[in-house]
Amino acid sequence: MTTVADMADGKIKGYFVMGENPTVGSMHGALQRKGLRQLEWLVVRDLSLVETAEFWRDAPEIERKEVAPEDIATEVFFFPCAAHTEKDGTFTNTQRLLQWHHKAVEPPGDARSELHFMFHLGRRLKDLYKDSTDAKDRPVQELAWDYPTKGPTGEPNAEAVLKEINGFFVADDQVVQSFTELKDDGSTATGCWAYSGCYAEGVNQTARKKPAGEQSWVAPEWGWAWPANRRILYNRASADPQGRPWSERKRYVWWNEDESRWEGHDAPDYIADRPPSYRPDEDARGIDTIAGTDPFMMQADGKGWLFAPSGLLDGPLPAHYEPQESVLENPLYRQQSNPARMEWKRRDNPYNRPFDDPRFPYVVTTYRLTEHHTAGGMSRWLSWLSELQPEMFCEVSPELARDRGLVNGEWATISTARGEIEARVLVTERMRPLKMKRRVIHQIGLPYHWGSKGLVKGDAANELISFVADPNTSIQESKALTANIAPGRRSR
Repeated sequence: MTTVADMADGKIKGYFVMGENPTVGSMHGALQRKGLRQLEWLVVRDLSLVETAEFWRDAPEIERKEVAPEDIATEVFFFPCAAHTEKDGTFTNTQRLLQWHHKAVEPPGDARSELHFMFHLGRRLKDLYKDSTDAKDRPVQELAWDYPTKGPTGEPNAEAVLKEINGFFVADDQVVQSFTELKDDGSTATGCWAYSGCYAEGVNQTARKKPAGEQSWVAPEWGWAWPANRRILYNRASADPQGRPWSERKRYVWWNEDESRWEGHDAPDYIADRPPSYRPDEDARGIDTIAGTDPFMMQADGKGWLFAPSGLLDGPLPAHYEPQESVLENPLYRQQSNPARMEWKRRDNPYNRPFDDPRFPYVVTTYRLTEHHTAGGMSRWLSWLSELQPEMFCEVSPELARDRGLVNGEWATISTARGEIEARVLVTERMRPLKMKRRVIHQIGLPYHWGSKGLVKGDAANELISFVADPNTSIQESKALTANIAPGRRSR
């Protein structure tokens, strides 16, 4: 959001969009497009000409004749990209699991992988700056950018990149086995310490696919999890203070008294040789302060925290705040919304009133559908998925439909201070009215997968949402806001 705001203010000249579609998938589509209009150049890499690539000639403000394509000076470069089946690489997820996928077919035509694009762009940049005597250009000149390539298109070897990310000893180029071998004296190098071990023993650990019947139920030899192939973090907590499993049936890691080491079905997330009986001295420092009964090594005291005096910008205790826009005052505290939230107070990012805004009396929540994928760039061009979910819709309760004159299958317009969209009405008892403070609160449900391109088209729900984010991770607040709804189609 900060980047887009800077773009809109003319502070950024160029923007790479690779495998994303922010004018549909990110909040406040109008402000996203305003930012793109202020750029000198934009690079979009995707499977199809998504809305972000076509912002300059197909957008709500162009349809309303508020902006003319000929007045947009941004030069747009579109590069067709390879799908995951057309390139080597890894999948990763919130489980922290890296799983290698092998290329099944060659990409069609001019389509190339992101790795190919960035590698060859880097080579061209190095060539461009090779004769420069300006000190600021030395990082580009001295950048190690020598991955082996293969095939007629010069595709970089993805495993060579993974090996470098794993980390290695500078003197002999041998891979490190774990992040515990990394040093701060320049003798080792790594792309990311958490991934150290993914290429241990010179083997692509992420490509392992041992069948379930040939390993334990934890499946440590299926792919590789960061860090250190640990499938559950803080797994010392699966054993009691004496180091014995809380449950024999669910034993996970435990202290082996004979070997004086922690062991188990998973890689123990603990100091391997620290016995449960260990207690730190008063003058202990660093990791030596962690007692043998303290499982949470990443915390300064080794304990699990409900009271978090540091690390969270909105701590130290959990509290309920209403979203940036709500239909009612916070029923628990005088503080309405998170006081540490990130706001962008700009004329092009107007907010509804914090609560009881008579213009926008209904709650909106957004969500995904099984049949579509995020902003729709990988699903709205597929006929089978498009047939299953062919049109943007809004879900409303029978009560709200009666109150607002909405008819199932007909059009409705949903609006906020940022803009308006239209959607087909789906009257359903899933969206139940809520009773709070002696009031009836109605909800509107909006999926967010549609845009103006693809086999199936529709307005984007994120046209309605403002720039506001949580203070710790800057994640957009897109799941709760207020809006109005009325029968009929939006203005044009």
